[in-house]
Amino acid sequence: MKVLLQSVCIVILSVFVASCKKSNNEPPLEAKTMLNVSYGSNSLQKMDVYLPANRNFETKVIVFVHGGSFIEGDKSDYTTTVAELVKRNYAVVNINYRLVDGSNLQTHKQSAVTVLNQVDDLSLAIDYTIAQADEWQVNKSKIAVVGHSAGATLGLLYSYGNKNTGKVKVVANLAGALDQTFTDIPNYQFLPAQLLEMGYRYTGYEVNVANEQHYKAISPLYVANANQKVPTLTIFPQNNEVGGLPKQDRATFDKFVAKLNSENVPNKFVQIPGADHSFTTAGSIQLVFVELLAYLNANL
Repeated sequence: MKVLLQSVCIVILSVFVASCKKSNNEPPLEAKTMLNVSYGSNSLQKMDVYLPANRNFETKVIVFVHGGSFIEGDKSDYTTTVAELVKRNYAVVNINYRLVDGSNLQTHKQSAVTVLNQVDDLSLAIDYTIAQADEWQVNKSKIAVVGHSAGATLGLLYSYGNKNTGKVKVVANLAGALDQTFTDIPNYQFLPAQLLEMGYRYTGYEVNVANEQHYKAISPLYVANANQKVPTLTIFPQNNEVGGLPKQDRATFDKFVAKLNSENVPNKFVQIPGADHSFTTAGSIQLVFVELLAYLNANL
């Protein structure tokens, strides 16, 4: 009888707690913006948090990652894009992260921050978001990463890596760098010295065949695997010119899609006709939003 009474009490308590969470007497939540919230100890480890009005514990979260060739860029470059996502009732966390040293690329020096360190920053930001989700009154189990250019690369590397223990459910790749290896390019030794120096600073290793694995480690084409079947949206701008960087063409994106398919990673590929790398051509960003929102709504 004592066990039965305990069971009944637990059931009643559970129903009471659930009913409190769903109480219709509470006023709708107002929209809330929190700028430059620290998620780490470095001055660049900051996020802007945008919480929509009328949110609840079913409100989905997007972590947005800016581009800038890993050496520059800022979350403020994407506030207009983020605002459009918030209008669609997503909570958005727009992050900054530590940057690879891009100064004076004519000088050979090692950067204190590498691309993999930037992936660590993204991981830290996601963990902070999950830890704050209850206070923010959003869903900690429905998180997507959306990134542009270098930010897309970081989002993919995190999503397919071992730090993503089911935390990120969807990743959207807007014109990311997918293959950052150099040694399969004919006469790669004669690529512009500035480009080879960037590779060195990205990885901490010289560009040569012996170090190829370090460049594959920052290339989603090689990092994607069957153990991380994170639904992936890839959006390719038809005119994807990125400062003379190699492997930004449709053929590289096709290889990436083929890799995802071979690993049975759910994915969708979309080409935006006439678009440039930043999707500034007429109507292109609107097409990006249509595809992005449809994919998030279907998979998150």
